[in-house]
Amino acid sequence: MSKTVNDIQAISFANGVFTALDYGMDESELRVTSADCKRFNVALWQGKVGAVDFPATETTEVCWLTEGKIALIDEAGGRREFSAGEGYLLPKGFAGRWETLIDAKKIAVILED
Repeated sequence: MSKTVNDIQAISFANGVFTALDYGMDESELRVTSADCKRFNVALWQGKVGAVDFPATETTEVCWLTEGKIALIDEAGGRREFSAGEGYLLPKGFAGRWETLIDAKKIAVILED
């Protein structure tokens, strides 16, 4: 049977599973998971100015910044900055530092293996 408009899932801070993250920054995330496919989640993330070091990621993330500015720094010191209106693919296994340079919000699709 084909899907209908009743199967469309709205994505907003009003639905999904809210998580106050505790990685050393003032940040939070809301994830919405499809009942049909557990291999990916959609997340709405927001964070205040701050920084956090993190180990190798276990997932791939496709991200789009809707507000603010962030920087990603790899373990070798390489640095990339992204501003509102820009997107990036964070590959599984990336390790380094996340810096929120200006309070930011992003939409992310998190791809599980």
